[in-house]
Amino acid sequence: MLKALPNLRARAYIKLTGEKEYTMSGLLIQRSVSGSQCILGRVLPAPVVLLYELTGAIMKTRTRSILIASLLYIVAAGAVAAPPLPGAIFTTDANGVIVNGNTKYGSKCGLTGVWLDGGPGPNAPPNAAGLPDGDYYFQVTGPSGKKLLSNDPVVDRCVTVQGGVIKASCGTHNTRPSADAGNGVVVELCGPNMPFDDTPNPGGVYKAWVTPIDDFVGDPTMVDNNCGNGCFHGFVPAASKTDNFKVADTRTWCVKVHKDVLDKKSDIVPGVGWTIMLTDSIGVTNNLSTDGAGNAEFCGLLTGFYSVGEDLKSGFELLDTAVDGRSVGPENPTVIQIKNNDRDDEVRVRFLNTECGKDCPK
Repeated sequence: MLKALPNLRARAYIKLTGEKEYTMSGLLIQRSVSGSQCILGRVLPAPVVLLYELTGAIMKTRTRSILIASLLYIVAAGAVAAPPLPGAIFTTDANGVIVNGNTKYGSKCGLTGVWLDGGPGPNAPPNAAGLPDGDYYFQVTGPSGKKLLSNDPVVDRCVTVQGGVIKASCGTHNTRPSADAGNGVVVELCGPNMPFDDTPNPGGVYKAWVTPIDDFVGDPTMVDNNCGNGCFHGFVPAASKTDNFKVADTRTWCVKVHKDVLDKKSDIVPGVGWTIMLTDSIGVTNNLSTDGAGNAEFCGLLTGFYSVGEDLKSGFELLDTAVDGRSVGPENPTVIQIKNNDRDDEVRVRFLNTECGKDCPK
């Protein structure tokens, strides 16, 4: 028998984060008779349980940030036994060219509209993981995921992945050759004579999703599926990839991550080919690889909390994390908050690592 923790804890968490949708998304931690903890049926490690227990008390800002980071990271990862879906998706133009930064698309449909691509992601090294082979469903929603905007049955919104990239449509949506190196295709997010609805977001921001068909919850012959808390129209965040895009002029933000490495000669050099992970408030984790200058950027983001982390390579130690030039210590992941009153349209995160080889801390 599972028993929910006291609502006092949940109310305290909502008060700390300002995100009421956390409880609506089924993120209440439950306790079994044996004392183990779970979110959506996944076992959580003890440190996260301890952090959650602390939400009933008054905490300083730093502790609060660590709490939010841990919860976002664990919810997205689905615990150790269920890692995030590898690879990435990205919206492109009709030729498979990524629309960079906060640029808007000219329309929703057609050659000036929005198309779906997938693979290892921009700047990924040759051995980087793409999407696992198989069939996937996709959907378009508002940025919060609550409002479904796609209008055709789920089964019509289907793509086939081979070799880590989208190779074909297994539904009814149009395809075109992609500009990526994997000889894949891009798939139009609009169905044949079936555009997706306008977003409820006043700034014109949308969210594209993909999920493996085996992880879809519901009836794919239906347009929409009410799958309960922590699930969005049949798509579970921990088993999905998302990408925000916009079809109107609005203010959105970028999270720009820079990776530095202190090498054995005590020189600071760019960290190339490192995997950077960004988790949003509904628990979806998206990955990018750093380019030749050590940079990776996530754009089209709205206000809210985000967790930003790196995939720490063997033989390296994290020395410091900085947010907008301010050191927060060696936090991985770290939490950032985008606010409407931010003067800049970007948040800068820097990870500094050192090569430690066999001398790395255990």
